[in-house]
Amino acid sequence: MKRRLAIVLLTLGTIGGYAAGFASLRCHSGQRRQHFEHHVAKICVDAARHAEAPPPPPPR
Repeated sequence: MKRRLAIVLLTLGTIGGYAAGFASLRCHSGQRRQHFEHHVAKICVDAARHAEAPPPPPPR
């Protein structure tokens, strides 16, 4: 009887954990996308600021 109860509780915990994980993924997807877009924009701005100017043409 204890074994069956342990199996049932572990099964319910596993199902509940997966359900909570999927709910979290669904709920926070917009925040993750916004964070990623902000990260990419920051990298692009940093790259543009540190870009080297092309060398001047040689004198004639």
